[in-house]
Amino acid sequence: MNVNKRLSNHFSAGISYTYAHSIDDGPNPSFVLIPQDSGNFRAEKANSADDIRHRFVLNGTLASPTNGNMWLRDYELSTITTLQSPEFFTKFAGFDANEDIFGNNDRVGIEGRNTFRGRNLYTVDLRGSRIFHFREHDSVQLIAEAFNLANHVNIKYFNTVYSSADFCNVTPVPATCGAGPFFFQGSPNPNYGTPRAVFNPRQIQLALKLNF
Repeated sequence: MNVNKRLSNHFSAGISYTYAHSIDDGPNPSFVLIPQDSGNFRAEKANSADDIRHRFVLNGTLASPTNGNMWLRDYELSTITTLQSPEFFTKFAGFDANEDIFGNNDRVGIEGRNTFRGRNLYTVDLRGSRIFHFREHDSVQLIAEAFNLANHVNIKYFNTVYSSADFCNVTPVPATCGAGPFFFQGSPNPNYGTPRAVFNPRQIQLALKLNF
């Protein structure tokens, strides 16, 4: 869904919202995505790693008049704000839990693919500028831009290696906790669920543009 206001009265804006639901049985063949049961691909059906359920984007530009008071003219302020729902990741046991001599794809307990839900992503980008005219066709434009203005930590990948065949919540943690009374989300791997890679933090840049 898109709603746009074209530039008029020194103001323009746009709002975009996308709802999507992507399901697959394991695209992009690799050692990580080999199914646990190669004879039952149907069991691999799950939310795709590319599944982004909701995405909202707002953009706007506000400009001052280009004539009149020299102290109030030729300014421009614009922004792009993006809000996005979490992506999905697979929980891995971290070793050969089913003893098939291939441990890279073994998952935790009876968990399916992509059952680890990440975090929301949001970012605000802001741009301000002003033009100074010193001849009929010559001008200088001062520009200041800030990306991820709120310095929000947007996580790209999570550590989803659980390091146990099943969910555990006991101390000390045995090699294989098993199900039953120990079927909890507490993890033997202290790094489980922590960020493995993040998007850029706040970045600010200044520029001087000469037009002639």
